[in-house]
Amino acid sequence: MIPARSRHWERLKRSLGRRWREWRLPAGYVRLGTRYGGWWLDRNLVRADPLLVDCGLGQDISFDASFVSRFGGTVIGIDPNPASLAWCRQHCPPGMQLRDRAFWTRAGATLEFHLPRPKEALPKGADGVSGSLLASHEYVAGGRSRQVTSTDLEEVLAGAGREDCDVLKLDIEGAEYAVLADLAERGLLGRCRQLLVEFHHGVTAHDLAQTERLVEAVRAAGFRLAHVEGRNYTFCRSDLA
Repeated sequence: MIPARSRHWERLKRSLGRRWREWRLPAGYVRLGTRYGGWWLDRNLVRADPLLVDCGLGQDISFDASFVSRFGGTVIGIDPNPASLAWCRQHCPPGMQLRDRAFWTRAGATLEFHLPRPKEALPKGADGVSGSLLASHEYVAGGRSRQVTSTDLEEVLAGAGREDCDVLKLDIEGAEYAVLADLAERGLLGRCRQLLVEFHHGVTAHDLAQTERLVEAVRAAGFRLAHVEGRNYTFCRSDLA
């Protein structure tokens, strides 16, 4: 058993390291939302009447609520999990729209979405709200699934009547690897001013080396990695920073 003093010291080091990274952020960066569901972004890159495309909602839309409260504009929330959508409909702030879709590399595909296992069958500490398009995700192994229709960035922007979005947030439980690689390859990442991504190495078949390669691909597509908080990565377009 690790002595209490050692555990306290490890927590203190993590806290000090996090605060050091936050202190080094340029002026203009703010964190919106709860400790669990919040994200960092550069408020200087958010325009008047902004558009936030939030893919993967779970049961915490505090980031979306804080975004529209602070900046106005429109939030389009995308999630194929029926439980998440039902929760979000009850807590959806004005200015937020919901889509029962899976965010993917192409629109209009029929995909298998794996629902999370019952809470008692999940790994210790898992919240049980996140399903995945990946059968390898440790939250869904051996669980139920449903057929879902996909959407993609081009379809979402066309439906909103926009050429680009101020923020694209991806918390899509492992599907981010295929989606980001596709957007970078097709030159579509430039249609986002800021990109917020939760990477799922270790809890899916993807590993940290794949995350690091994908981070480099996003950089090569014209983005700067501004901040990392746990698994959450904040990127900003280099030509706007």
